[in-house]
Amino acid sequence: MPLDIGFYHCTRAPAAEVAVRLSAKALEGGQRLLVIGPADRLAALDKALWTLLPDSFLPHGLAGGAADAEQPILLSETVTPANGARLLLSLEAGVPGEMDGFDRVLNLFEDGSPAHERARRDWKALSARDGLTRSYWQQTERGGWEKRG
Repeated sequence: MPLDIGFYHCTRAPAAEVAVRLSAKALEGGQRLLVIGPADRLAALDKALWTLLPDSFLPHGLAGGAADAEQPILLSETVTPANGARLLLSLEAGVPGEMDGFDRVLNLFEDGSPAHERARRDWKALSARDGLTRSYWQQTERGGWEKRG
């Protein structure tokens, strides 16, 4: 089965908010998730996973702790799935070069950000790569997602 890479163009909500909602869906589906990104974005996501969804804390941890393997959601600056994740979410960090062991990659980026420009480059670079599929999703005015490519 080819690796599926989804490009999520966040035009209505911040990427961190979208990451929380996608994290909740992953947990509901019984999946473990590795979230990669810059330290400042991960720190903001760490807080959002505690507070963004009403009546809901999403269990997670920052990589580098003794319990990394037990975390259903692991936040990391590197692509090391110490928690056994098969689902990778890149928060404004682009598509990583190393994706072996993952079934799906979600690349979140905000409109007009440096990550948006990187997403364009990544999309083109991945077009010639065998063994994967790409899809492009954009937020709708109602907050949902529409597949555009």
